[in-house]
Amino acid sequence: MKSLFVCLLLALAGQSLAQSQDEFVEYLLEIQYQAEAIHQLMEGTFDNVRFSMSDQLVELNRQLIGRMNEALEEVEQIREDTEAFVGESSAPATCVNVATANWAIEIEGVGQALSRCASRANIQITSRTADVHAALEAAQVQSTELQNIVVRGFIDWNAIDYTEQISAIVGAQIQDKYDYFTRITQPNLERVLQAIFDLDDNLLPEIVTCVDRGVERFNNYGRVIRDTLFFCSQ
Repeated sequence: MKSLFVCLLLALAGQSLAQSQDEFVEYLLEIQYQAEAIHQLMEGTFDNVRFSMSDQLVELNRQLIGRMNEALEEVEQIREDTEAFVGESSAPATCVNVATANWAIEIEGVGQALSRCASRANIQITSRTADVHAALEAAQVQSTELQNIVVRGFIDWNAIDYTEQISAIVGAQIQDKYDYFTRITQPNLERVLQAIFDLDDNLLPEIVTCVDRGVERFNNYGRVIRDTLFFCSQ
């Protein structure tokens, strides 16, 4: 009889545990769905930021490289025209020597000037790109923590008797992560991404101006040589 009573208790306990487990599994699936929906929202946002940054930088670099290549072609044309003029000039050798004394230095100087322009662009692009990556890295931590909420919920269930209590705890954690994402993470990502887009309005004109000044200075020096030799040959 005693053995039968023990078996009955074990059976009842097993039934109660099975019901509790079924309830928790159902709830676990629910919170997993909620967490996954928010996680997908986060990851989608991260991907959009990466793609948008990549597309913007590709276009920006295309324009910067295009202008730099044009500048190099202009410099080469100025050099060829100036040296051809010197070679064909009838000015005295002393005049030619004085006029062209710093020509090699000027050629090197314009190359260095264009290199500084490129370096300035690279520094700003690298800095703002690093800001985006840092923001994404911090945001990724929040995404990972959100994924771990379901796992922690299962662990906590072993220590807490009531599914309702777990529901309140885990549900609040999910909501906290979502609130943090909408209030802090998403605006921060938008801010650093906007800084990338702003490069079109500030960096691009700045670098184009830098390149133009370098080419203009070199062209002016070439013109001075040509004018000097012209007057010497009169």
